[in-house]
Amino acid sequence: MADVSNIPNLAEVLLSQSEELVDEIVSWRREFHQFPELGFEENITSSKIVSALESMDSIEVVKGLGAPTSVIGVLGKGLHGPSIALRVNMDAVPIQEKTGFTFSSCFPGMMHACGHDSHMAALLGAAKLLSLHRDKLKRPVVFLFQPAEEGKGGAKKLIEEGFLDKFRVGEMFGFHFWPKIPYGEIHTKKGLFTALSDRIHIAIRGTATHASSPHLGVDPLIVAANIMLAVQGIITRELDPLETAVITFGQMEAGEIYNIVPESAHLWGTLRAFSEKVRDFIKERMENMVPLVAQAHRAIANVEYIKNYPSLINDPLLTEKVISLAKSFFGESQVFNMASPILNGEDFSFYSLKVPCNFMLLGTGLDVGLHSAAYDVPEDLIPIGAAWLAYLGLKV
Repeated sequence: MADVSNIPNLAEVLLSQSEELVDEIVSWRREFHQFPELGFEENITSSKIVSALESMDSIEVVKGLGAPTSVIGVLGKGLHGPSIALRVNMDAVPIQEKTGFTFSSCFPGMMHACGHDSHMAALLGAAKLLSLHRDKLKRPVVFLFQPAEEGKGGAKKLIEEGFLDKFRVGEMFGFHFWPKIPYGEIHTKKGLFTALSDRIHIAIRGTATHASSPHLGVDPLIVAANIMLAVQGIITRELDPLETAVITFGQMEAGEIYNIVPESAHLWGTLRAFSEKVRDFIKERMENMVPLVAQAHRAIANVEYIKNYPSLINDPLLTEKVISLAKSFFGESQVFNMASPILNGEDFSFYSLKVPCNFMLLGTGLDVGLHSAAYDVPEDLIPIGAAWLAYLGLKV
């Protein structure tokens, strides 16, 4: 086999070889898509990944580190130096699919609506490409298929179980297929890349009564509405306008029948911010304000505030190298150094606090947003993602 690690057309070689694997890569993606599983429950998914990795030459497979469903592949274990880790996420989200695909989810109420099926297929493709060029690796490459990215902190579990030390991880890379970015563009930036992402639960207790006599009860839905308005006032009237923060309540639960004022209501939401100081200010204000708003309406309410994901920090030197490599792979016009971070949360952030990391976005060119019931990733883009990850494995 020719020494591909230094030849000028390495990107073309990998793209060509990845295109030869397109049927297999698309098949992996569709199998993952048909059988979506929630965080820490990715049993079918992990078994498919293990089967695929074990069919590849010279890849050692490690199962169940940090969580029963995690899968880790190692190529070039005997090589000197710290390893390069390529990480993708495995879990689906609790959404009823509406794509109409022939390979739509077989499980009601669950869907790969964030592209994790395509991420896994791309990393399997990269693993296969690198196994073909294993004698040209400079150092070990670790393929991490991580469970429970969607709010459950799978990354934190793996770190706590010693993933970084056991596999001598020196640098880590993560990526996400991203809608509303033109097809095939790479976007990344040095330093702060994502917001911290926290979870909020507000429990409200009123007094149940019949709809015909609301004066005899305390309506927790009215209280919930006033709490939501009051909380947004923290952002618009108490926070420095030059700071950034978003509070969104995406879930409300109350009542069992249309003509009864319920006894209780629950709100679930999230805070996104770039500053821990801003987060702590908003957290304190919510914890003080919410019980008082409820009390003013003769109800009781409390706030359960969970500090969930920290901000993701891209290592400046590593990111500079990635941008340079991306320009040689995708072309100068396809690579963008982002001007500002994004307000999305990402548990890759836990790795970024421990080792030099880079996280990047690969544009799909589609308008349907993440966590939509109609979300999709163009299947002809997945082999490109596979070739790019393999390129990083050979060039970094």
